[in-house]
Amino acid sequence: MKYQQRQYPFYNPNLVRMSMGALDFVVNYADMLDQTCVEFEHVHECYEIYYCLSGMHHLMIDGQCHTLTGGSFAVIRPGIYHYTVYEPSLLKQYVVFVFTPPTVNSTKSRSKNAQSEFSFLSAALQYFETHTHFICKDRFRGNEVLHTLDKEISQDLPGKSQMVNALYQQYLVTIFRHLVTAKPDESMPSNINLAVAMTKYMHANYNKNITLQDIADVFYISPRHINRIFEEYFGQSFKRTLNIYRLNYAKNYLMDTNYPAEKIAELVGFSSPKMLYQLFKEVEGMTVSEFRAQHRHQRS
Repeated sequence: MKYQQRQYPFYNPNLVRMSMGALDFVVNYADMLDQTCVEFEHVHECYEIYYCLSGMHHLMIDGQCHTLTGGSFAVIRPGIYHYTVYEPSLLKQYVVFVFTPPTVNSTKSRSKNAQSEFSFLSAALQYFETHTHFICKDRFRGNEVLHTLDKEISQDLPGKSQMVNALYQQYLVTIFRHLVTAKPDESMPSNINLAVAMTKYMHANYNKNITLQDIADVFYISPRHINRIFEEYFGQSFKRTLNIYRLNYAKNYLMDTNYPAEKIAELVGFSSPKMLYQLFKEVEGMTVSEFRAQHRHQRS
């Protein structure tokens, strides 16, 4: 079996030149990617937008790990090292969009409409005079533009290049609107973002022998910081949260199968059946056998 990156029709190998008011842009690269993409650390003199359409996307920016989830995006200014963390088992789909810093087109700068657009775009990009990147939850439906763009690129219809150009502009405007309306230092709260991302990882791997150090390695933070995040947002430790997940998933096996409790404990990741028995009694106020009998009676 050969492992390789999946290719989407969305990929556009051609430079797209466009004007927005008095400013000229060049879109160097646009592509739709997923968890099969292997991306190396890189830097360039362009802006780059990572838009997460679905799943969970870990993005390293200037040495720090950030987590994007469906409907959130990151804009990275020129000159900043960045890359997507390669995690082939973590499903995701995202779009990358690379464009040059805009240049002023003097022949168009006199019209009133051009001046208005120039002010809007200048205000948006001014954010990057003091910030290396911008991360935000999409409020202006940029994902809808991307889906329309995907359909347009996939078809060979008359006027395709003009339509793609128009959709590129529309997409950039939706992104720039967030920058213009951003409050000072607006960004997705990193700890909340991390907490949600870590619980999603736990949902996907609860049946494995995952440890605090495993989570720390995945998210590039210290074990101590992980427990601080869990205590802050969930009021309990990482280990307690993981065991509660395991307990709840065990209920599915108790209701839907005739597996003995020993096998169920193993299937959900407990190191011993005793842990399942004790936690079940503590949290549910009944034994495993009583829970199973109660639900069988309700079904009958």
